[in-house]
Amino acid sequence: MNPQYKPPENQQTSTPLMPSWAKVVLVAFALLVMLGYASPDMRAVYVAAWAACF
Repeated sequence: MNPQYKPPENQQTSTPLMPSWAKVVLVAFALLVMLGYASPDMRAVYVAAWAACF
């Protein structure tokens, strides 16, 4: 009569890839970029900023 084998509890010792607050900030930033890119004025700003990188 062997007792049923119980797998050890999964202990999460490593930190997650991104903390939850960083995910919220990333989503909010992406939404602002998408909304801004829809307007012609902000599109010019984004194009100018992208061009300044090169």
